[in-house]
Amino acid sequence: MRYGFNFCPSCGKPVKRNKKRISCQYCFFTFYINPTPTNALILENEKGEILLTKRKYPPKKGFWDLPGGFVEQNETIEESLIREIKEELGITIDKIEYFGSYTGLYLYNKFQYQTLSSVFTTKYKGEKITVNDDVVEYKFFAKDKIPFIRLSFIDIKNALKKFIRLST
Repeated sequence: MRYGFNFCPSCGKPVKRNKKRISCQYCFFTFYINPTPTNALILENEKGEILLTKRKYPPKKGFWDLPGGFVEQNETIEESLIREIKEELGITIDKIEYFGSYTGLYLYNKFQYQTLSSVFTTKYKGEKITVNDDVVEYKFFAKDKIPFIRLSFIDIKNALKKFIRLST
């Protein structure tokens, strides 16, 4: 991601950039370029099928995705996941298990963010799903029918590939 400042916000002098940070050689101000935390849920039904959601908005509008989203200020990863699932699917989850973390890229408004997605798993309890927020559709897919070519982001693809490999 390219951050929109060329001068130090502390002293006003020009800054130096590299892949990890923006720094000022005059006052030693440093801005670290860290990934943006996100969450995702692998929700499996009694048949072993995985729920995917179809994205309503860019980026990747119309592509399949795992339910989840961005972590907001003062939220833990788990709290943000519970909130996102309620917003997107209208269901409540409680017993979640951490599955792993995956890096990805998210292009939004001409900025490319690096993301760090914490992926969790849980079993679907049969609660009525109502799509909301930024989801237009959902569907449970058999593990051998996941539409990898139409999945939204590389972190989601990598998480699903590993989950399927470990569960078969």
